[in-house]
Amino acid sequence: MRRLPSPLAFILVALASFIVATLVGVAGAFAGAYFCDGGSSKGNDLAVALIGFHAAGTFTFVSVFPLLWSRRGNPSWRVPVASFAACLCVLALDTMIFWSSYDAYSAVFFYAAWLAVAFSGSVALVLSRYTLSRAARENSGGPSGSDSL
Repeated sequence: MRRLPSPLAFILVALASFIVATLVGVAGAFAGAYFCDGGSSKGNDLAVALIGFHAAGTFTFVSVFPLLWSRRGNPSWRVPVASFAACLCVLALDTMIFWSSYDAYSAVFFYAAWLAVAFSGSVALVLSRYTLSRAARENSGGPSGSDSL
């Protein structure tokens, strides 16, 4: 990965992270829709599935993208923050698409989606900070493994 030009490496890392985040997001959508109403449709399955998709996808993308990019070198703190910002842009686009159905009933789902993405993204940012600091120690030849926590 280090020998690839930066633009090509960025595209490959973003594509791989997007694929993994989409797969985990689909699993999160099914899990959210199933656990919300126990498998019987109450009419809000699409909203709950989109919340699960965005929350699981955001956590995965913000965790995986910096991890893959760290194989190229020592990334800065901007890498996970930028990946979280990309996830927020996708959620904003999804919110604009479904804005025509915004009413008192669906407002709860809009708020829940933004809250779930904010929470999962924040947890992923903390996790990626730990991952990046560990990758920086390994790339610099410092102590690694279980002898440094």
